[in-house]
Amino acid sequence: MARSAPHPWHGTPVEGARAVVVGVVPGQSARVVRTAAEMAGRLGANLVCVWSDSSRTFVGTQEDGSLVTTPLDPDHVDASDEITADAELGAQVAEHLSGYAGPWRFVYTVGEATHVLAAAAREHDAWMIAVGSRRSGLGGWMNHVVGGSTAGRLAHTQPAPVTIVPQNPKESP
Repeated sequence: MARSAPHPWHGTPVEGARAVVVGVVPGQSARVVRTAAEMAGRLGANLVCVWSDSSRTFVGTQEDGSLVTTPLDPDHVDASDEITADAELGAQVAEHLSGYAGPWRFVYTVGEATHVLAAAAREHDAWMIAVGSRRSGLGGWMNHVVGGSTAGRLAHTQPAPVTIVPQNPKESP
């Protein structure tokens, strides 16, 4: 099992301000988080960066608010009960947002991304939800065919606008 303590705000969140919620995943282009941060800054909104780890499942919550999870793969064994499942991605998000002056926080959770992002948007009264475009190549196409797109499912079920940020835009001819 692994645990993930709640992450603090970087900067002071604006009381009563709405938010921009952005979905983050390992290996994602920095452009996604930076674009969401730029939108949040222009809107005077708090930025909430959410990673829904689909490789793990919820076990419980500790008194300090830490999330306890376990791998879905029964052959995977965590090295220690004290590991934090999200440390690497949290550090990556912090690196992408270095120099960003607005308030932001990283949220780690488990579950299906559409449901998690929708819940975060409701919780933080989001102006919008930003997600990165699907990965290029055969792997990204297969994920889209099998599971559909997170952006598409959000756009059909959420009152908040959904913004798709191209991860690797190509120059137009």
